[in-house]
Amino acid sequence: MHLDLAVFHAVNGLCGNWLLDRIAAYEENNFFFKGAVFLTLYWWFWFAPEQDRRLRNRQIIIAAIIGAVVALALNRALAAALPFRVRPMYAAGIGYHAPSLAFAVNLEKWNSFPSDSATYWFALSCGLFRLNRPLGVAAMLYSALWMCLVRLYLGIHYPSDLLAGAVLGVVVVWAVAWLMARQGALAKFLMSRLTIAEHDHPQLFYAVAFVISFELTVMFDDLRDLVRTAMHVLGAAGYRGVGEGDTLFLVAGAVLLLAAVGYASVLWRRRRRPPAHHPRKLSTP
Repeated sequence: MHLDLAVFHAVNGLCGNWLLDRIAAYEENNFFFKGAVFLTLYWWFWFAPEQDRRLRNRQIIIAAIIGAVVALALNRALAAALPFRVRPMYAAGIGYHAPSLAFAVNLEKWNSFPSDSATYWFALSCGLFRLNRPLGVAAMLYSALWMCLVRLYLGIHYPSDLLAGAVLGVVVVWAVAWLMARQGALAKFLMSRLTIAEHDHPQLFYAVAFVISFELTVMFDDLRDLVRTAMHVLGAAGYRGVGEGDTLFLVAGAVLLLAAVGYASVLWRRRRRPPAHHPRKLSTP
């Protein structure tokens, strides 16, 4: 705990600087240099020109996206189950330095440990590491310095929050990738279904892919705000069954439900009008 506070004070002690505060505000409010960078790289690898490399890349990307969503769900489960930890910006008597700018954050009811941002960005960085090791190392350093350090600077998290979140994101993505490698039949079935959907219904496939990419870019922020607003409305009406901590569970469930409905729609259309040719035989990456 003493080391945690020492590192926190070393970084947060700079807070209040006119220039650094504006850089931190830009980072917090701009998703282009966060999610858009990662998703652009994923799409670059998705369209690799060589067939064998393309199939391998796509399996890695799918595992990384599944792992990132699962890691976020586990993060929120841990945050709900573990003892509540007040964020540094709301903790009294720890020597917190406030920024010179007003930040529109409402995180009093959210457990500080572990950091969901660190979990998410390091999960996506781990996927890039499996695609290209030098690029993955650069992505992890970028996540640590650009995304995580700013949250430490502003007092949104303690260092241990960020470290635990980063480890969780990396471990879950590696676990999902290992499971897909062990269950070769399942991975081959999943990739063949995606390939058939892309081949037979490219408009639907890439429309859904765009929506998923957008939400991954903004870390489901708009959906979380929508669900949070709905929870406030229900709370004002007297319903207390769902709290703030369940927001990500509802968002993840909605995304998975939409994906399932879209996939069922593809299968239904395919059965009604079988195409002349399917690229069914795929080599295992």
